[in-house]
Amino acid sequence: MVARRNKAGEVTGYQVRWRLGGRRNGPWQTERFAGDEEGRRAAEIFRDAVNEAGQQWPEGWVKGRGYIDPAAEDASRFVFSAYARQVIERRTGVSERYREDCLRELETYILPTFGNCDIRSTEHFSRATISTWVNQMAQTLVWRGSKRKPMSPKTLKNLRGLLSSILEEATREEPPLRDRNPCKGIRLPRVDDDGVEDDGEDIEFLEPDEVAGIVKCLKRRQDQIFVRVAYGTGLRWGEITALAPRHLRNPRPGVHEVRVARAWKRGKRGEGFYLGPPKSRAGRRTVDISAGLWDELIELGVAGMAPGALVFHNGHGQRLVYSTFYDRWKAAVAEAKERRLIPEWKFPTFHDLRHSHAAALISEGHSLTYVQRRLGHESIQTTSDTYGHLLETARISALETIDRALGIEPAGQAADADDEEHEARRPLREPGRVLYVAHLGAVRLAFWDDEHARELAEQWAQERGGVVRVERATADWWIRSTGGRVGSDNGLKAVRHELPARAFIWQAGPAVYAVDGTEIVTDPNAGELRGSWVYDFEEPLYTDEPALQATEWRDGPAAETEARAWGPDRDAVREAFEKARADALRICGLHPARSGGGDRRAVR
Repeated sequence: MVARRNKAGEVTGYQVRWRLGGRRNGPWQTERFAGDEEGRRAAEIFRDAVNEAGQQWPEGWVKGRGYIDPAAEDASRFVFSAYARQVIERRTGVSERYREDCLRELETYILPTFGNCDIRSTEHFSRATISTWVNQMAQTLVWRGSKRKPMSPKTLKNLRGLLSSILEEATREEPPLRDRNPCKGIRLPRVDDDGVEDDGEDIEFLEPDEVAGIVKCLKRRQDQIFVRVAYGTGLRWGEITALAPRHLRNPRPGVHEVRVARAWKRGKRGEGFYLGPPKSRAGRRTVDISAGLWDELIELGVAGMAPGALVFHNGHGQRLVYSTFYDRWKAAVAEAKERRLIPEWKFPTFHDLRHSHAAALISEGHSLTYVQRRLGHESIQTTSDTYGHLLETARISALETIDRALGIEPAGQAADADDEEHEARRPLREPGRVLYVAHLGAVRLAFWDDEHARELAEQWAQERGGVVRVERATADWWIRSTGGRVGSDNGLKAVRHELPARAFIWQAGPAVYAVDGTEIVTDPNAGELRGSWVYDFEEPLYTDEPALQATEWRDGPAAETEARAWGPDRDAVREAFEKARADALRICGLHPARSGGGDRRAVR
């Protein structure tokens, strides 16, 4: 029990504070009392009651109200239907559409079983009652497409998650309404278990020539470009149909990008769709595209569109409705099958273009980390669970594991041992002994993970060009090549455990001035802002400051002074550049070369 005091030292109240159940990691519980003598005595009585209850809330005590006669207490607030609605209504950080969907699923699937139950009851909510409900839901028929089928495992998982979140909230009330959440540990059907039928919801991976076959069967040129851009970027339907010309970038010759900054969202019932942020924070991303796709977007007429107009629309500049396009998609798929451009047994959806995009990247050796970032997955676990089986190395490793378990000698083992080229390509994972060095022109970076080194090299080659390569090396070689010493400073501190950070940096300048303040124009575009991606090892250009500026005296008899600015905030860089130019004009007449000096000093 502690006394709460104001700045004058006066007692304003008393607080009893303890960990629930007396556990070291138990959640903190508090109750407050008035600051007078009566409040102090009440706090002492409550403290003793908590101790007698084993660091639990005393039976019959209601937080902020004191001891309440159970017979007089309004029991209706503990009825599950009322409590569950209250929990959903007070959730923060969710969209109104999501809240409505939760309430609808609650009414449809959960309340018919648990609506009149007491949230506090261990009989009403137990492993037995939850398991019975799960089995009942697994046999419930719902509309899936045009057919009534058993509820999918994914839907059942979501429903169990909703019920679990409500019961979990009850365990966190003050005082807690329940000791535990009985949903935890309840097993569910596998998410990929759609029964014995072969018309489930499996992903259809399309080969590049199969995508080309569907494109060939689309009648409208706009639809052809739409599908090719979807396959070339891996964007979701809501993302690609929200693209505007201002999201298409050509920062420098040979580099073309699509910025994913928004997506179509379903609003409250009756309110239709609206433009909002992408699905997750990772969904806000920049996706590189080829020069060929860029040319097709130009063919579509994006150069003449308003910056905020929709690139892909319904023909009248409005949102492209999925069902409208899907009719044309289905017709193209059917024709492609008739012309034997895709197999009869494949039933691809538009979303399968996204999956096929990922499959094409993985088949060419790109890492899951690169695919994760390109697709905008929040977690690499999502990428791994969806596409991990496509990795050739994973497949080979699994087969070798099975062979070892069966005592089968791996075929071609002797040949592989003699194949030096194959051996050199095989990634070795021996932390502390083997590392991977990315050679990026004159820059050299070492990584413990070969995927990080290769992904950086690929990215560098796409953005900067030139010759890049990744080689495997020993830690001893790295120490010798970097001049490291044995001990704490042995060069291994520079070996990276993750990809380098990077930022899109705007630059302005240099503006060059003579001693008399005359501006020397060596590049007519020097005063224009230009942006590019910069890595954390490219100092001093890399910075997380909005803008930096520098004013320097150049070496040499010309006695020139230069001004420049850079940083991730475009407007701040423009402002900093003007300040740097003003500084240059102020100090150019003081250049050391005028008095025979030649040192290069800077004003920052």
